[in-house]
Amino acid sequence: MARAMKAAVEAGRHAFLAGRMPRNYSADASSPMSGLIRS
Repeated sequence: MARAMKAAVEAGRHAFLAGRMPRNYSADASSPMSGLIRS
């Protein structure tokens, strides 16, 4: 259990040091639009 707590603390520290993602005011599709099945 102590190892899990250590891993959680390290993950939180890495996330803090990485910083926030830039704010995006519009959605961007992560998948290509070609080949989609339309209903």
